[in-house]
Amino acid sequence: MAGDPAPAVELRTIGPASESIPLFPLHTVLFPGAVLPLHIFEERYRQLVREGRDFGVVLIQEGREVGSVPQVHRVGTLASMERVEALPDGRFNLVAKGLRRFRLSSIGEPAPYLLGEAEMLEDPLPAARPRLLALLEQYLRLHGLAVAPQLSDAVGMRAVWLAGAVLQAEPLKRQALLESGDPALAEALLEAEIERIRRLGHLQNVPPAGFSPN
Repeated sequence: MAGDPAPAVELRTIGPASESIPLFPLHTVLFPGAVLPLHIFEERYRQLVREGRDFGVVLIQEGREVGSVPQVHRVGTLASMERVEALPDGRFNLVAKGLRRFRLSSIGEPAPYLLGEAEMLEDPLPAARPRLLALLEQYLRLHGLAVAPQLSDAVGMRAVWLAGAVLQAEPLKRQALLESGDPALAEALLEAEIERIRRLGHLQNVPPAGFSPN
């Protein structure tokens, strides 16, 4: 067990006003501080890259990433383009970095990409619980990643987001962690994945996703 559940985290906004942001619906969840490689081939997203705008990564509830307009979850992560590689045929490879969470109040029609009215959310950022840090170190070591000598204080304050970024868990579970910022949920998810790895006796070849504490 991960201990007593933490109290529900209120999704408080940073400011009173919402802002219009481009939306990038995906079948994955991006966390603040995490990095996400993307291959851009649809013309609407090529335009977004050429404009150089920050954009919101949102998990798809129903629908596809390509072509049609999917239904999406209302809480996502604002991302910046950290690195962009232009390809000869007009496509792009880019690395996006999660900045902060937002909550959508409305979604407009594509023009050419989706736009949403978003309120930026405060990060709860509680002091990392020792158990959460211990589980993170254990999970990363099982994937062959050295943690020396321990997670820094800077990462410790963002331990919940780090857990979400590295966990190879179902998108809906990761979405629940993004929405709640709950350290107890992060602990429970890590424990479940550690137990699954031990039962299997081996690991998938895919390492955990990247994360930057900055």
